[in-house]
Amino acid sequence: MPNPTPGTSATTINPDSNLTTGEVSDNFEACIEQADAQIETFLDAHTSNGVLELSASQSLELQQLMADQSIAAQTGTSTLKGVKDSIVASARNI
Repeated sequence: MPNPTPGTSATTINPDSNLTTGEVSDNFEACIEQADAQIETFLDAHTSNGVLELSASQSLELQQLMADQSIAAQTGTSTLKGVKDSIVASARNI
């Protein structure tokens, strides 16, 4: 899976110095959608008459794409949870 260029994203981050959960969510959603698209493209390229045909190396390639997709989803989820927990902790201190 090609790695996205650091510092780039599919969404615009408002340069107001305030990071929002929406901006974080949108950026991780873009990464997950990219991983989904790569898996779909791979499956389409290796399916003939409704049958998926893979060599051993192609099976490993599919496993790697699926692992990348899982990592993107888990990273997004844990990051958003961390942001939420920080917001809750800050609110308690007010």
